[in-house]
Amino acid sequence: KVVLFGAGDIGELANFSLNKLGITVDFFCDNNKDKQGKKYCGIDVLSIEDLKKLKKDTHIFISNNYIFTIGKALQKNGFLNIYNCVELFKKTDFSNQRFEWTHPLKLDRRLEVYRNYCFKDEYASAGILNIKSLDVQITERCSLKCENCSNLMQYYERPENEDNEIMFSALDRFIDCIDKIYEFRVLGGDPFMNKEMYKTINKLVSYQKVEKVIVYTNAKIVPKGHNLECLKNKKVILDITNYGSLSIKHEEIVKVCDDNNILYSVTYPKEWQNCGKILPFQKRTEEEKKRKFSDCCNSDILSLLKGKIYRCPFSANAENLKAIPLNKEDHIDLNDSKISKEELRKKIKDLVYNKDYITACSYCNGRD
Repeated sequence: KVVLFGAGDIGELANFSLNKLGITVDFFCDNNKDKQGKKYCGIDVLSIEDLKKLKKDTHIFISNNYIFTIGKALQKNGFLNIYNCVELFKKTDFSNQRFEWTHPLKLDRRLEVYRNYCFKDEYASAGILNIKSLDVQITERCSLKCENCSNLMQYYERPENEDNEIMFSALDRFIDCIDKIYEFRVLGGDPFMNKEMYKTINKLVSYQKVEKVIVYTNAKIVPKGHNLECLKNKKVILDITNYGSLSIKHEEIVKVCDDNNILYSVTYPKEWQNCGKILPFQKRTEEEKKRKFSDCCNSDILSLLKGKIYRCPFSANAENLKAIPLNKEDHIDLNDSKISKEELRKKIKDLVYNKDYITACSYCNGRD
C-alpha cells in the first residue's frame, strides 16, 4: 500500500507526482479530524487509528511540513518505509500543470520551502546555517483592520514604521552570520503604507546570499514612484492577497505589474482564520507547550522586528506590544555589539534548530 500523510497542497502535488510514475496512492492520512473519513483528490482519508491497522511495510510519504514530528511518530508505531517527497518532486515537471489553489510562481516557492523543512536536521548536524525565510516587518500600519490579524496589527493603537538605520544594521549582521537564505518576506501591516519601502527592497536584493525577496500586499494600494521601481528587480515577487470586495485595487495592481514586467502571484483566501488573538496566560504543561509549538505552522517563521529576530511573528509582535513577558531567550538582538560574530551565529543556530517552545506559546491559540 502507498499512503500520503498530509491531505493538503503538498499531498496533492505528491499524488500528481506518483501518478506520473504510474504509482497509485491507496490512501491519504491526516491528523485533522475534519478531513478523516472523507475523500481528498478522490482518495479516502484515514485517521491515525486507521493507519495503524495497515501492515508495517506500507509505503508512507510525508506530504506536509511536519516531517520530523510525523516521521518519529510513524517509526514509534513500527512503520518501516517512511519517505519525504523531495526526490519525488525533483523528478516531476510541474511547469504545464495548473493547481487551482496556487499561482505557478508560488508553487515553486512552496516546493522550496518544503525542501528546506526536509533538510533542516541535515543542515543542523552539518553545521550549515541555511535559512528558509525571514519576515522583515517594515511597518505596523495597515490599510485593512482585520479583527484577527495573525501578525497582531489590530492591537497597535499608534502604528509606526520601522527605523531603517536599526533594521539595516541588523540585516547586515544577520547576513554576515548565515550561509544562505531562500527568501526575505517584506510585510507589515501592508508594506505600501511605508512610503520608504523601496529602501528596504533595494537593501535586501543587494545581498548575494538571498534568492528571492517577497513583498506582501492586500491589494488596496497601487505602488508608485520608487516603491514601484524597486519591484522590477528579478529577485522580487509581489505576493497579492485578494480579499474579494475589500481588495479594491487588485485589477489595477495586476495591470501595473503586467505593464512593468513585475513578477507577482495571487492568493484567494477561502475563509477567515481565528489565529490572531493574544490570550490571557494559559497554564499549559511542558508537553502541552511543546505540542502547541510543534503543531504550529508559524513556529518556523523567523521574524525581524526592532533589530531583533524572533522564532515567529506572534512572538515578535506580542513582545513588541508588551503583551507578554520579556524573555531574552526568545529573541536575539542583532545590534548588540557585545555579541561577537561567532557567538551571534551560534545564537541564531540555537534559535533556528534548538527550540522546543517559546514564551508566546502560553498566550497563543496556535496555528495548527
